[in-house]
Amino acid sequence: MQNNHFTYFIENFELAYSYKPNWEELNIGFEESCGIQLTKPEFENPFENLDKIIWKEWNGISIPFIMNSSDNESILTKDKDNKVVVNFDIISSAWYLMSGRQELENKSLDKYGRYKYEESIQKKLNIVGIPVVNYYFEILKEAIEIITKSKIKSKRNFSATITHDIDEVMSGWKHRVRTQVTKKHFLKAFKHGLFQPLKPFLPWKNLIELSDFNSKNNVPSTFFLLPRNNKLDNIKNADYSLSNPYIQESITGIKNHGHEIGIHGSYKTHESKVELQNDIKALKDKVNGNRFHFLHYSIQESSEVIETNELKFDTTLGFQEEIGFRNSICTPFKLYNFKEKRPFNFIEIPLNIMDCSLEFSNYMGLSPKESLEAIKKLTQEIKKFKGNICINWHNTYFSDYLKSDWKSVYKKIIVFLKEENCEFKTCSQLIK
Repeated sequence: MQNNHFTYFIENFELAYSYKPNWEELNIGFEESCGIQLTKPEFENPFENLDKIIWKEWNGISIPFIMNSSDNESILTKDKDNKVVVNFDIISSAWYLMSGRQELENKSLDKYGRYKYEESIQKKLNIVGIPVVNYYFEILKEAIEIITKSKIKSKRNFSATITHDIDEVMSGWKHRVRTQVTKKHFLKAFKHGLFQPLKPFLPWKNLIELSDFNSKNNVPSTFFLLPRNNKLDNIKNADYSLSNPYIQESITGIKNHGHEIGIHGSYKTHESKVELQNDIKALKDKVNGNRFHFLHYSIQESSEVIETNELKFDTTLGFQEEIGFRNSICTPFKLYNFKEKRPFNFIEIPLNIMDCSLEFSNYMGLSPKESLEAIKKLTQEIKKFKGNICINWHNTYFSDYLKSDWKSVYKKIIVFLKEENCEFKTCSQLIK
């Protein structure tokens, strides 16, 4: 057991509850003399021991202790001297899940160079919908409450960060033409192209509409803008230029409505400090945080890129194929610097839900109705811990062109979260 794992756990525990106890007085450690005695892990790589991992029930949910194969009747035991023993490892297990250690060990990537959900321990153990680390935090919280004979009152409230990646604004008409060509409706395709200058069809030119809707519903939001409109390795960045008058008008309107602008790091900037810096400069706007295009993230390298550029938050880390918890945590946290064995300085806001993850047939392939139910179920897990639900809803999914059902889902999500007494915050507001 490395002490920096314990320090990392403690720092993120404090973030989860906005609470900082006197750790020295609590006397937590691995020695038998400690008031709260922790258990060490039995192995380092859970992938090599999947069939041995111990599962126990905590607050009605079965959770895995991914570094333990030896069973014990209870998770916590208390003796006559008021000493509490945590009978399973929660420190290294939480470190492994939060830090993204598995992404360093497994180099099997998809065709775009992204870590694959199907290779993850979340998939192997079927825990993508369970914020396991927050359950580990709750175990320590209860142990502290037993020792101190007092309740820890979290200063956090259940919250939501509604975010919008703005990839496509100007090319809806081209999409319609291509669709007709694919269907071999060549005459329709020709007419659509011919009459575009006379009767513009721009269904994704809706940033002001989306901003207005959020404002009217008291939903401060974060809009991530792509600075580049080129192609790299045949991957498209934005279909617009930041200098476009409509984009400039939208940026002004977004900010005037109390929303925030973030940087949507262009393709491949996740591996280059200089290239992300160039993107930030191109935006010509003070930004606090980032989400990388295509959800690209290399767990050590991209974290260094974020920290070097002195950004305060990132919100890239979610699985593109599945909603849930890529790092098994539903509260903002700090990633781990494996080189320097310390937490990175910026805050990671876990991305839980993305529209295309729900819809795409090669991802979850859910209908709008099924998607809403899946979101409601995930929300209840997050609410247990006064966590934060982070949603990425593209402006193209707030359009009546091909996505009217999904536009309706978005509106229903907002109504549902209000009914759940959710506090809406921009990403910058959340990390404060």
